[in-house]
Amino acid sequence: MKQFVTCEIPGSLLKMGQERHFLKGSNIFKVGESISRCYFIRQGTVKIYIDHENGRRSILDFAGREDWLGELSIFCNEDFTKENRVVDDSYCLEFDLEEIRDMCKKDAGVSFYFASYISSKLMARSFRLSEYLNYSLEKRLASFILTHHKEGMYGISHTDVSEYMNVSYRHVLFVMKKFCDEGIMKKEKGYFISDFGKLKEISERSE
Repeated sequence: MKQFVTCEIPGSLLKMGQERHFLKGSNIFKVGESISRCYFIRQGTVKIYIDHENGRRSILDFAGREDWLGELSIFCNEDFTKENRVVDDSYCLEFDLEEIRDMCKKDAGVSFYFASYISSKLMARSFRLSEYLNYSLEKRLASFILTHHKEGMYGISHTDVSEYMNVSYRHVLFVMKKFCDEGIMKKEKGYFISDFGKLKEISERSE
């Protein structure tokens, strides 16, 4: 997945955050609640998704280290709270939205930081949608694994990946088996990356 550069978070903003710990399987926001806080992830992964009326699910993103949750509410009132689930135990900094709004009005550096971050997120999502139409699942899955592994261990479920990449579960399973057969991945409790070089080579293919 292509990475877009954002500016460094201001130290004055970091000092305002209160440490919070969210356990795997928990929710940070509850659907239907009024959002009054936002979160900066220091460690862990959170799945962001929408359940549609037809019963299908769309996973919008996997937020991880140095990502924000709820930051759009600093500048606008979101019509609905998106579903979210903590994939790995997550350590975050919690911020009061009103305090950040006031800070953005007074500090141009903080306002520019959030503009840079939100722009980067939008560009990354747009690039991901274009990848769906133009690149193989092997390339996309290799890039995804390299982004979301933890010290070589990768454990995001095939169901989540299939929903995120808009492909069948069977297709994801087929590619993962191929990676294992080629010695790139090894199935343990989850999967372990055996050959980072080969996986990176696949992620950089032009196909």
